[in-house]
Amino acid sequence: MYNFISVGGTTLNRLGLLDNSLYNIIDATSVDHFKEHVDKRYIVIIQGLNNNPNEEFSEYIEYINQNNIPVVVDALYEANVMKFHYSNITSPTTLLTSNMLVTNHTNFDNVITIPYFLLQSYCLLTQQYKIPPITYNEHISKTKASFLCLNGVNKPSRRAVYDYLRDNNLINDAIFSFINRNAGDNATVNYPTITLDNDIVDTEDGVTWDNTYRSDWFYNTYFNLVTESSANNDANTGNMPLMVFDNTFFPTEKTFKPIYNTHPFICVADFDYHKNLNELLGFELYDEVFDYSFDSIKTHDRRWRCLLENLPTEIDYTLIKEKLEFNQHRFLDKQRNTNILINMLKQIDNLHN
Repeated sequence: MYNFISVGGTTLNRLGLLDNSLYNIIDATSVDHFKEHVDKRYIVIIQGLNNNPNEEFSEYIEYINQNNIPVVVDALYEANVMKFHYSNITSPTTLLTSNMLVTNHTNFDNVITIPYFLLQSYCLLTQQYKIPPITYNEHISKTKASFLCLNGVNKPSRRAVYDYLRDNNLINDAIFSFINRNAGDNATVNYPTITLDNDIVDTEDGVTWDNTYRSDWFYNTYFNLVTESSANNDANTGNMPLMVFDNTFFPTEKTFKPIYNTHPFICVADFDYHKNLNELLGFELYDEVFDYSFDSIKTHDRRWRCLLENLPTEIDYTLIKEKLEFNQHRFLDKQRNTNILINMLKQIDNLHN
């Protein structure tokens, strides 16, 4: 078993549903408590999603630097790597990130990448919420129309989708939401909030609303127009980017929910997103029903526009039956998902022991 002592918590806690015998995480309650577990050779992991770690974690960081203790920095929950992830730690550091294109970082000694949201989605959907996945046969027995497109945070790519769908009178026929989360009052002037009558209640826990859904949304639509979290190289955005990357591959639950439910999907995302989904994660693309020529266009607004202009009006599921079921089975492969987690733990152990 791998033992961790965390400062500020860690998103790895959510992956324990895969196999709770693989690792043990203790949350530090004080510096003395932290020192006790460091002396026991527990691996130190610091939560990267903290706006002011130098203040909140100052005593821990001082002790870490004085004793040159190797640290894992948990930046798994965001595509970008910001200055607050760095935390002025001078001891050896390992960046843990979900941006699968990051192979090195000038501010960290090592980088480990995992498809975090693939594993989290698997754990939440199959173990915590236990929502039965929709099968191919269930889909073909339903009457369908248009597409599903759910939008939480107001972002440039999602505004582009809103504009296109509104200009082409496609919103009313679709199952479309635009919540304007964290947008402020001014944003709603040009992009009025659109909610669904039967939407999931937002408990503001940062997990439930994002990861649950109504099965009817998938039953009643041909495909999912996914507006991914990163669609304009979000690794380079924000007010404190720590390093500039050429591209981002950061698949989230938005992609994995349709895969889980044998629902065709196409993503407004970063360039080469679908190529990376196939080559890095092994999911099949639905070439028979979608035109992916947009995927390699590096100019963001052109890529989004090209995708939107080629959306199908309906989909013949029989053309992609094998691919839909292959992707669902691949997502549900517990051993494969567990092996991804084990490989990450081994990499951390090799670097820090």
